[in-house]
This record gives sequence, C-alpha cells and structure tokens, in this order.
Amino acid sequence: MKKCLLKVALVFILLIPLSVNAQDLIPTTAISNIPAVSIRDLNLSRNDYTILKTITATAIVYSDNSKKSRKIYEENEEFTLVYDIIKENGKRYLDYKSCDGVVRLGYIGSTDIYNSDSNYIPAEEIVRRLALYRLINLAKEYGADVLFEPTITTTATATGKTLIYKTEASAKLIKIINK
Repeated sequence: MKKCLLKVALVFILLIPLSVNAQDLIPTTAISNIPAVSIRDLNLSRNDYTILKTITATAIVYSDNSKKSRKIYEENEEFTLVYDIIKENGKRYLDYKSCDGVVRLGYIGSTDIYNSDSNYIPAEEIVRRLALYRLINLAKEYGADVLFEPTITTTATATGKTLIYKTEASAKLIKIINK
C-alpha cells in the first residue's frame, strides 16, 4: 500500500509542470509596429507624399514597490503586472507572478522585438511602448503609411513607494501618394 501511494505521489509530482499554462509564464501582450523615417530616408519628391497631420498619444503607468513584490499598472487599469521580488545569494531578482488584462506594446521600425530572455518588462519601458502603441493605432486610423521623425518624452515622479511614469509620443503622419 505504501509503495502504491508513493508511486501515485511521484506521478503527481512529475505531472505538475505539465499543467502550467504558457500564458502563466509570461505577460499577455499585444504588439503593433510601424516604420519611421527621417527626412533623409524619404528620398521622395514633395509631390510623392502628403503630411496628414501631427498626432500625439500619452500613457501613464504606475509602479508600486514593496519589499516582496512590484506591481506595474496602467492608469485606467488596462493591465496590472505583478512580480515577486526574490532574494538569493545577496542578489534581488524579479519573478513574474501574474498579469490581469493585456499589455499593449508599440515598436517603431523593428520587427525583432523579442530581444530579451527575461519575462520582466520595466515600467519605464512599458509606458514608452504603450504610448507608441497608441500612436501607431492613431496613425492607422488616419491611414498613414509611416511616422515622420517621432518624438518620445518620458517623465518620472515619486509618491512614497509608487513611481509614476508619463510618456508623450508625437509624430507627423505621412501618406505616400500612389500615381
């Protein structure tokens, strides 16, 4: 009887890793990207394109820090990320715990967006990527082909153990004229 219980327990322990969903291991994200150009890169005559307008998008993200965890969330609660703080051998590590909602991230020009093997995304990067995501979606609504020389600014303030990041992204929208 003891051997049977031991075998059942062993099988159960071995099957636990198989029950973990991939989505539990990384934050849920939605990605957008768009090409950006500089004045030199256009290589078009002025009659080949039109400047639709200048647009701006803003994002605000909070980072609550405690001794045991870090909580990163968007001001309207679009998402909440929680990381546990692990102390091991005198070093601190952030270990992904949970994500409520979808973290929306925008990238300019690059399709190689997964350049880290870590599941930790710093709040200051999230807020910049969220503002870019919103800027890209605005550009799509206006039918733009590219963003012309985007500008991104981020400010950070602190209130107690909460850091508040605000990013404003702006760019001119370019539409290529097909002749």
